[in-house]
Amino acid sequence: MLWLAVKTLFHEKVRLIITLIGITISTVLTLMEVSIYLGVMGDATAVIRNTDADIWIASKNIQSFDFALPFPEHRINQVRALPDVLWAQKLFLSWGFLKLANGGREQAQIIAYNPDNGIGAPWAMLEGSASDVKGGRYIIMDKTSEQRLGKLNSGTLWEMTVGKDQYSFKLVGLSQGIKSFTTVPLVFMSYNQFKTLAQEIGWGDQTSFIVAKLSDPAKADAVVKALRATLRDNDIFTRDEFIHKTVMYWTVQTGMGMAFFLTAILAVLIGGAIVGQAIFASTMEHLREYGTLKALGAKNSEIYFVIISQAAISAAIGYAIGVIVILLTRGGMEQSGVSIYLSPILFITVFFIILLVCLLSAYFSVRKVRMLDPVTVFKG
Repeated sequence: MLWLAVKTLFHEKVRLIITLIGITISTVLTLMEVSIYLGVMGDATAVIRNTDADIWIASKNIQSFDFALPFPEHRINQVRALPDVLWAQKLFLSWGFLKLANGGREQAQIIAYNPDNGIGAPWAMLEGSASDVKGGRYIIMDKTSEQRLGKLNSGTLWEMTVGKDQYSFKLVGLSQGIKSFTTVPLVFMSYNQFKTLAQEIGWGDQTSFIVAKLSDPAKADAVVKALRATLRDNDIFTRDEFIHKTVMYWTVQTGMGMAFFLTAILAVLIGGAIVGQAIFASTMEHLREYGTLKALGAKNSEIYFVIISQAAISAAIGYAIGVIVILLTRGGMEQSGVSIYLSPILFITVFFIILLVCLLSAYFSVRKVRMLDPVTVFKG
């Protein structure tokens, strides 16, 4: 029966090609939408995931990592006073404007960290070290920012407006692949240096985040509960809670995630509809042959196997072609600034979803064969 399924499928070459094109397009769209979504969510939570901290303290009613508001930095003392806290550090997140070579300006997201311990520092350095920002107006930028800023060379000077004033900074290092969800260039600098600027522009003794490491990460929930009782003007999260909070904001509250998933679902359904229509048309053309097989004693289950095998083979071949297309275009998309996350689990999951939809689409063909009366073979 498998041989019959393969022979019938490949005998109708035009229909097979149309079916495979449909499944390939469905696969490419589904994988692309899901992988881009996972990629941008990875960018949105990159700093949280790569900071070695169990607890995050932020401003009240924060929506995501990118929209932190300043609060008094002396509250770090209340965090450090807890016996389960190994250490606590401050991070500042702000915004500025970089002056471009052509005289234009580009908005930048500033992350200020302690270069002595590297908490919150860039984690994938291409040139230089994360500690090189210590002791002056030094910054680190990411190689991916070249698409918006132009060529980045260590040792060059950059003018950046922070608040109402403009300052000159020396680029002392380049990171690789560290991007924000908002796609604006990231600028890393020393926390103390940023605080000097903040004092000059009248921002006072404030910070954006306090991050803490625990002696026992299993006690994170208990520590969060204790901090929420004392720091009522702040939001306190475990690392996973803050990641979830940021992802839910961009996915649900902005509607962006729903748009990605809706496109992916439509792509899968379109692929299934094409397969179902092609197999149904093939079944109708060979209805007399199926009737002959039933008249000769073939069981319904054996004929069902033929139809289902055609759907499965079409799904497998179309999916394989779609994966090849994705892998061939991945490099070009990433070079253009699109974040893509592909993993074996994603490939396997999408394959089984497409396979299931294709098998379900064969239902009408199976139903037609089940209702077929072998006597009709001998009529006409």
